[in-house]
Amino acid sequence: MLSILVVAESTEWHNYKDLEECLLNDYHVEFTERLSSESTELSKLEFSHDIFFYLKIPETSEISAISRLLKSKIFIFFVKKDCFSPLPLKNELLPVADKILLKASAMRGKMEYFRGVDEILALNVYHIEPKEACEVILNGNKDSRAMLGDIVFRAGKNVIFGVRKNNIVAFSADIFSNECLRQAQNCRFFRNLLSDMLTGVEFY
Repeated sequence: MLSILVVAESTEWHNYKDLEECLLNDYHVEFTERLSSESTELSKLEFSHDIFFYLKIPETSEISAISRLLKSKIFIFFVKKDCFSPLPLKNELLPVADKILLKASAMRGKMEYFRGVDEILALNVYHIEPKEACEVILNGNKDSRAMLGDIVFRAGKNVIFGVRKNNIVAFSADIFSNECLRQAQNCRFFRNLLSDMLTGVEFY
């Protein structure tokens, strides 16, 4: 069974219990507060875990560990405003909404991500714009607006909340917490996403 490591502040672990339960049928799931950049500990992480959900603001001491793990592991990253992103960004994150219920039928991501999914709940939503070309996974509804001050910077389906580049996925909204998994089909979405990312992957 493949292993998932959820990296989050210990005071927030209870907010991700539904995510843990969602993944436990198919994966071994563990939690930790931080990633060690010490060589021996980092080697243990690489040996013990195949998939990483990184859901907190990274500490400076963790960046080298993140950079190394990004090269070989599946990484699901919750990017927060004015913080490190695993994918270089063209612009800072721009505010969109406190809460959006996304319709799966309106998403630009490939159909495999949304099998059995009607809606995805996103909280504290920001627009993300990587420098490099990435696959768009989650995007806005027709009335979504990314604001730069008083200016509408992006609108509708051009508002982006989730992108993928190979083994790395970056989300700029909370789609991970208990509320999200209880009120929409976020769990099925994660299972579909991981299944697609694991297709053809070999772990050593």
